[in-house]
Amino acid sequence: MVKTATVAALMYFVVVLIFVIPIALIVAVAGTQSTAGRDGTPLFDPALGAAGVFVFGLLAAVLYGLIGWIFTAVACLIYNLVARWTGGIEVQVERREPPVATVPATWGAPSGPPPAAPPAS
Repeated sequence: MVKTATVAALMYFVVVLIFVIPIALIVAVAGTQSTAGRDGTPLFDPALGAAGVFVFGLLAAVLYGLIGWIFTAVACLIYNLVARWTGGIEVQVERREPPVATVPATWGAPSGPPPAAPPAS
């Protein structure tokens, strides 16, 4: 149960980071293009805005992973309880060899005897 929840939490963490990093980069670039106020001063400091986006993204990824761990652990507990009553899920795996390819290669040097020379006239 703990291993399953940990794997799920790490998967949630990585998936959120995959989406957060590009969004944070876009916001950081857009933040440097901010318009100034009426008196010419910038509305916010772009460096702090970009850092805030990265901190928020990292915090979101960690929280999403933590919540994912908790919900996966609860789901595993529920499955184990139900599996005790019903016998669970049985999986049978049969090892099979992959089929042998019978299609000849269509690239490279031609195989077989060279073509016959044209008749001399």
